[in-house]
Amino acid sequence: MDTIRFFKICVRLGWGRLRRQCWLLAGLALLCLLLPLAAGRAAGQLLRQKAAVGQITLAVAAPAGDETAALLEQYLGGMEDISQYCRIAAMEEQQALAALADGSVTAVLALPERFVQRVMQGENPDLRLIVSGSQPLESLLLLWVGQGAADLLSAVQGGVYAVLDLYAQSPPPGLSREQVVQGINLRYLLLTLNRSGFFTEELVSATGPLPILPHYALSLLGYFGLAAAPVLMPLYTGGWLAFQRRLRCAGRGCGASFAGGVTVGALALLVLLASGLLPCALGLGGKVRPLALAAAALLMAAFCSLFAALCCLAAQSAAGCGAVAFGLSLAGLLLAGGVIPPALLPSGARRLAALSPVTWLRQLAAWPMGYPIPAGSWACLALSAAGMAAAGFALYRKRADREGTAP
Repeated sequence: MDTIRFFKICVRLGWGRLRRQCWLLAGLALLCLLLPLAAGRAAGQLLRQKAAVGQITLAVAAPAGDETAALLEQYLGGMEDISQYCRIAAMEEQQALAALADGSVTAVLALPERFVQRVMQGENPDLRLIVSGSQPLESLLLLWVGQGAADLLSAVQGGVYAVLDLYAQSPPPGLSREQVVQGINLRYLLLTLNRSGFFTEELVSATGPLPILPHYALSLLGYFGLAAAPVLMPLYTGGWLAFQRRLRCAGRGCGASFAGGVTVGALALLVLLASGLLPCALGLGGKVRPLALAAAALLMAAFCSLFAALCCLAAQSAAGCGAVAFGLSLAGLLLAGGVIPPALLPSGARRLAALSPVTWLRQLAAWPMGYPIPAGSWACLALSAAGMAAAGFALYRKRADREGTAP
């Protein structure tokens, strides 16, 4: 009973120390109330808009008298999937190079002599793609498209050679080699033109299992909860820690006072997180479970309070705590896909997203809205909270001893 009474006293005293930050807490609560949902709506509108891909102009140059360039301009320009981002223009080579130099075209595709005839005969003639160094992104896109076209041409040529090998082994009566070459090339040409039938379209969300709005809103809310650590600095500095030394001499350990500080921090952060979590839940328009919402907000507040305690005790100053908390929470936000959509992150970063505390807090905040939390996230939350509690308590005792012996 004495320990519980002492814990209540520590909570009351800690809340009195934190009450000096009431205006800052009110400002942060207003920020959590307005910004996450507004940022989520803005991100949703931005990602739902059609990407404004810059039009690429590809100049096709063929030797004098060769109409292949004009045919490519006619047929490739009429393909919807190509015309969305690329315009084909037939030019002479010198004219195309001059246009590349003045920036009116993005790249020049130089065809060799008798390109079509050589392809029809089973050859694989070399092509030259000339790009400008002043447009690296467009050049990389063209390189990717050119590599895909080269792979497609190689596969087609492999099929052509396989058919010709079979023909050489046992030629059918009444069928000449020229007819076989023309027939198999026309067959592959039709397959290439109808290539859309080879693929299955699948709609992939840029933000993974959560819709765009809750993904960004809850990610930002988790970031605010972690970044608010400097607000709790009065609980872990000043004469309060020096007083703990004298309490230890009287037989009182640091456990109750440390738990009291974490509890006060959790209560303060609960106000901040609940003020942002409730509008996000109501703004989605789905069914919200009130008890689960309260439990999620309480667990988030407790986790962020332990994180704040560790940052405050490790940094020993408000400026240092702010730098540590801001750096770690921002890194967690970036890794969790709270700035760049997860679908656009490198594969290595996507694999590490499950280790970000912002990811755990976002999943925990989405739990009352009907989104399940992976078992790994529960384990990460529990283990990291236990680790932060142990490390924070060790630093608390060390700081209390040092403050108590200071002159």
